[in-house]
Amino acid sequence: KFNMFALNYINKHSAIFMVLASLAGFALPDAANALLPHLPQVLFFLMVFTLLGISQPALLRQLAQRDVWRYAVLHLVGMTVLFVGMAFVFGIRGDLLLALAATTATGALFGAPAIVRSMGFSPLYSMALTIATTLLMPVVLLVNLYLFQTGDVHLDWLLYSKRLLIFIAGPMLLSAIVHRLFSEAQLQRVHQQLSKITILLVISFPFGLIGAYRHVFDSQPMHALFLLLIGAMLCFGLFILNFFIHRKQTLEHAISSAVASGSRNVLLTYTIAAPFVGGEFMSLVGAMQLPIYTLPLLAKWWMKRVK
Repeated sequence: KFNMFALNYINKHSAIFMVLASLAGFALPDAANALLPHLPQVLFFLMVFTLLGISQPALLRQLAQRDVWRYAVLHLVGMTVLFVGMAFVFGIRGDLLLALAATTATGALFGAPAIVRSMGFSPLYSMALTIATTLLMPVVLLVNLYLFQTGDVHLDWLLYSKRLLIFIAGPMLLSAIVHRLFSEAQLQRVHQQLSKITILLVISFPFGLIGAYRHVFDSQPMHALFLLLIGAMLCFGLFILNFFIHRKQTLEHAISSAVASGSRNVLLTYTIAAPFVGGEFMSLVGAMQLPIYTLPLLAKWWMKRVK
């Protein structure tokens, strides 16, 4: 009973626990770095569990909508051109520019539908945006890595392809097989219980990804603050910009688009392209953790003001 109460409490206040996990990872960088190598496996199962909870016929109908794919192109290509272009104009070069290019080529966070649900909207459209951006992500990421690779970073096509198959195609294929074997009603019943456990998987991300940033903060505090500023501008800037772009659609679609753009699945990028993203990528990813997981709290507060 206590365990179930604790799980329910964590689920109810998940946004706060995400922020606390970021702060805990910053305070305990060695523990965060010890967890980091295991996060790709956690991500694999989180993607599978998330897909199990979505009605596949309804999701496929959403994915057939043209505006979902228009959004995906804007999310990846449009935001790359805008934000990497601005960074280049302001003099950013080398590994940090490569890190920005890899980040803007990243699909939406698999937790985005849960964030949208917590704000009172259906997660289905957000899930369609997440899947569409994840499917297009490998192509845009490959182009960005090729264009912005530095002298120390060169693409290994075979390794990239293997990681792509394992960490994107793998969860989707496994989920499709399970959906064929069991009815949607059975899966929904299982997923209602499973979702309470998967929040613990999600909380491991901000904890495990911030360790590299803490080491930068200890050795180069001004550079760490600069990275935090860039991370905050990326997360909040993407959210605000995409809400403004999609403001003429329904409020649900505008919020879903904004949340999906501001919350990016940087762990997936790290998992499939770790050797190719340069030395600044994990530092930038660490700097983005607090802004990414503060975003739901700020967005919910803002939504109350708008309503």
